Amino acid sequence: MMRLSRSMRAACWAAFVLWLQPAVAEVYQAEGIASLEAGGVAAREAAIQDALRQIAITHQGGLVASSNMVAGLQTQESLMLGPLTLPGRTRVLSESRREGLLFVRVEHDTDGGEDSKQLDPCQRAAMPPGRFLARRIVTTYFQLERPTVAGDLGSIATWFPGDLVRLFNQRRDTQALYAGGISIFPGGVMREASAAADTVRDIGKREAAQFVLAGRIIDTSVLRQAPRLGAFGSAPDGRQGSYYQGPFAGLLGLSLKQVPIERRFELEYWLYDTLSGGILLRDNLLRHAHGDVGPLSQRVFAAGDLAQNDYGQVIIQTLNEVVDKVSSAVQCLPFATRVSRVEGDRIYLSAGALDGLAVRDRLVVYKPRPATEIRRLDGAVLGVPEQQLGDIEIEQVQPRFAVARLRNGKLKVDAGDWVRFPVIPR
Repeated sequence: MMRLSRSMRAACWAAFVLWLQPAVAEVYQAEGIASLEAGGVAAREAAIQDALRQIAITHQGGLVASSNMVAGLQTQESLMLGPLTLPGRTRVLSESRREGLLFVRVEHDTDGGEDSKQLDPCQRAAMPPGRFLARRIVTTYFQLERPTVAGDLGSIATWFPGDLVRLFNQRRDTQALYAGGISIFPGGVMREASAAADTVRDIGKREAAQFVLAGRIIDTSVLRQAPRLGAFGSAPDGRQGSYYQGPFAGLLGLSLKQVPIERRFELEYWLYDTLSGGILLRDNLLRHAHGDVGPLSQRVFAAGDLAQNDYGQVIIQTLNEVVDKVSSAVQCLPFATRVSRVEGDRIYLSAGALDGLAVRDRLVVYKPRPATEIRRLDGAVLGVPEQQLGDIEIEQVQPRFAVARLRNGKLKVDAGDWVRFPVIPR
């Protein structure tokens, strides 16, 4: 086999060797390559991700990232297309160092039999028992498409993301910040979701958040009404409906009214990565409520009253489903936070103990290049180039920030750079 020079190997970082076992076994092996110039921690993560990316592409289809060397350091494209999750389990087979490069061979077994359904497809940072990493999410204004049919739901465009914040913050693995008065679309004019990349990056930088969650409430209209009979002169109960007051209406104290018995709740939401501004998760949820779907019109709407009728319970179910799906998606992506400032050799991070960081944690630090973002032909952001600078070790942790020092690497770390935990296969 022809032996490549060091420069050729670095320039062809995305090259790989792949062995495919018989289809029944579905065991994949790939060798990832990374430069050691940025330190062993950064190189190991890059090499493992290189190998896993090749396996994911071969198994599911997708895009290949490319890379080269700048000032002796690896530059790669961060394709933020969402987590590359494969069923099964990954393990590192071997590691070797040659000519300033780290070679890591991994094996991914997608055939776990009956147990495969119980396996976690995400490759997470190796954490000691009891440790956690909380991803920081900002929820923004949810555009209301049909306000004329949502008058009984109060300011749902702002209280809906507020309730999402409450639910996210009940979980240990997510931290949410409320920005319900901010729209990701300039002037509040609805546009294609992918057009919000610049606004999303600005929000992420201002709030020191890794993700932004936004959406639109498409429809809350009543689909069906039915007559309801009232007896013995009972007065209207204040619920929405059309009341019959014509001839014989008072006969025997009977009254007839049309009340809503079926109502829909439809929304679309988008989870953005604030580094690239790209969409990681896009989902549409449609639910129908049957029965008591007409909130009382005589009271001022309050989100805490949702559980009082069938329609409110459907909204609660939708809120929980959004939180479940978003939480699952962000946990499949490496924890990341920004460098808030640099003083000499001390690097201040925008995350601390409340986010799960601890003294002696080692993280990879890298410099994004958003001015040269990678886009599809339709304009959707796929990612931004990033340059690995080395790895840092945390020396001090406060509730909302941490202090670290650069252990490996040659280039300068600046405010606005990012750090992330290496992702280690189990």
